[in-house]
Amino acid sequence: MDDIASSVFAVIGIVVFCAWFLLTIAFQKNNGLSRLTRRFDRFTLIPKWSFFTPDPGASNYHFVYRSRDEGTSFSPWLELNLSPRGILYPLWNPRKRYREGMIELFQLLALSRINCSAERLQFTSPYIILLDVARTRLGGSLSPQALYQFALVETRGPSGASAPLVRFYSLTHPVS
Repeated sequence: MDDIASSVFAVIGIVVFCAWFLLTIAFQKNNGLSRLTRRFDRFTLIPKWSFFTPDPGASNYHFVYRSRDEGTSFSPWLELNLSPRGILYPLWNPRKRYREGMIELFQLLALSRINCSAERLQFTSPYIILLDVARTRLGGSLSPQALYQFALVETRGPSGASAPLVRFYSLTHPVS
C-alpha cells in the first residue's frame, strides 16, 4: 500500500512541477495566457525573471549609420544587427559580449553627452569607437571624399511596438 501511495504522490508532484514550469515559460511573454495567469496568481507563485531591474529589456537600442558621396544625398540608414537570433541562441551565443559592449558604449556616450560640450564629445572614446564601427561597416564602398554618420535609436517594448526615438546622432565625418 505504501508503494502505491508514494507512486501517486510522485506522479502528482511531477504533474504539478511540470505545470508550474510550463506556466513560468508562458508567463515570460506578454500574451493572453500571461494576463490570465497574473489574474489568478495571487501569491506570485509564477516567477517573471526580472532580477536586476524593475523593467528589464524594456528598451531596444539600434545602431544605424549612413554615408554620402560628394555631390549626392545621404544613403538610407543601415542598421547594425546587434543580436541575430538563431535556433541555437539560448545555448551558443558568441556575439553576446559584442552586443553587451555596444550597449555599454551607448550608455557611456549618453553619460559623456551630459558631461561634455558638443565640440568635446566627438573626442571621447565612446564616440570615436562608434564612429569607427560605422566606418568599418560601410567598408570599401566609400570614396575618400565621402562623409559618414551614425545615430543611436531607441524603441520601447517588443519589436515595432513604439515609434523609434533618436537618442543621438553624430556629426558628419570625412572618411580620410
